[in-house]
Amino acid sequence: MKRTYLLILLVLSLLFAGCKGEGIKDISVTSARIVSIVPEGLTGLAALVEVEIHNPAMAFEVTDLHGLAKYCGEDAFTADADQLIVAGHADKVYRIPVRGKIADGFNPFQLLRLIGNESSYDDVTFTVQGKVSLRGGIGKNIELKDIPLSSILKKPEQNELPTDME
Repeated sequence: MKRTYLLILLVLSLLFAGCKGEGIKDISVTSARIVSIVPEGLTGLAALVEVEIHNPAMAFEVTDLHGLAKYCGEDAFTADADQLIVAGHADKVYRIPVRGKIADGFNPFQLLRLIGNESSYDDVTFTVQGKVSLRGGIGKNIELKDIPLSSILKKPEQNELPTDME
C-alpha cells in the first residue's frame, strides 16, 4: 500500500513538473464580451459572457469562480459562475452563465454612463478568483486583481471583419 502511494506521488510530481513548461505560461484570454444582461429583481442580475481562451497546454477546469466589479473604485456588483472546462491545445470561445448581485449602497444608474462613452471603460475594474485544476485533480487557487474593463472587453466594431477583404 505504501508503494502505491509513493508511485502515485511520483507520477503526480512528474505531471505537475511537466505542466510548468512554456505551454502553461502561454495560456491567455484573447477576447471577452458580454452577450446579455438580464435583471433579476431589484438587486440581482444574470449575464452571459463569452470568453475566448488560447490554451496551448493540456485541458483544465476552473471552479469556484467569484468576481467583484468596481466602478470608480466603488464596489458595484459581485458575481459567481459555474465550472468552466477548458479544452487542451485549442483556441475556443466559451459561453459562461453568470449570476450576480448589485453591491449594497451602489447606485446601478451610474453604469448608464458606460453606454456610448468608451472613455469610462477604464473606470470599471474586475477582480476574479477561482480554482484551476486538472480534470478532477489537485488544483491551485488563482486571483486576477483590478483588471480594467477596457483591456478585456471587445467592442462590437472590433469583432467585424473589414469590408474591403477579398
